[in-house]
Amino acid sequence: MKRVRALLAACLLLVAPLVAVTATPAHADEIPTFDFIDCPDLPEGADPRFWNCNVIIITSGKFILGKFDQNITEPMKITYATGLDPVTRKTITVFGRLRAEKMLVRPGIFGDPILTAVYALPQYAGHFEVKPGPIWDMWLKVRIMNPALGPNCRLGKDSDAIKLSLILGTTNPPPPNTPISGKPAELVSTNPPIQKATIVDNSFAVPGANGCGLNFGLLNAVVNSQAGTPAAAGRNTAIFNQFGSFKRYTEIVS
Repeated sequence: MKRVRALLAACLLLVAPLVAVTATPAHADEIPTFDFIDCPDLPEGADPRFWNCNVIIITSGKFILGKFDQNITEPMKITYATGLDPVTRKTITVFGRLRAEKMLVRPGIFGDPILTAVYALPQYAGHFEVKPGPIWDMWLKVRIMNPALGPNCRLGKDSDAIKLSLILGTTNPPPPNTPISGKPAELVSTNPPIQKATIVDNSFAVPGANGCGLNFGLLNAVVNSQAGTPAAAGRNTAIFNQFGSFKRYTEIVS
């Protein structure tokens, strides 16, 4: 009986579509403070003179996953290293860490921020690489947070991720999406060096929900129905307004 009641409660909280509350974060146009605490260890034999630790802080933008339309209201910080592979002498990427905070998707049915509100939390899903172009390949999963959905309710997972290929230029998505463009990097500070840019992708697919409802996936279908997932390529969009900075590894104190 308790399980049935939990399922009914979860269905009730998801009756309204999972559409984000529209808000413009106060920090959207402010230059954020950078730190380099998440810089990854370099590969064995790497020469720190030829490696940079890079930090990107996404301060605003939009993440559309099917019918799940999320304004980015909390910063996302991505740290990674780029440099020369000591063996092949080619440029490679070493991922450090993704830090993000939960964002409100929809308010609680009765106005409470805990029991019936729904939040989303972007999480790293096992792959990050910077390619020539530049192209930022980043795999994500999004945790959907509410007590009735359990701790493991997500759109995507490491083995079936949301695979973004973010660019500064103009996209060429499948329909019904149409091309969108990012914004090239603009230097906004010289000490430390900080650039502002917008990177975009609207050609990716979104997997269905997994692990929703008592940790057994009993509410996967409910979440999929409300979020419009799985969502094929051409029905999803990522627009990330970001600031970026870097330090050479010779400048980083261990």
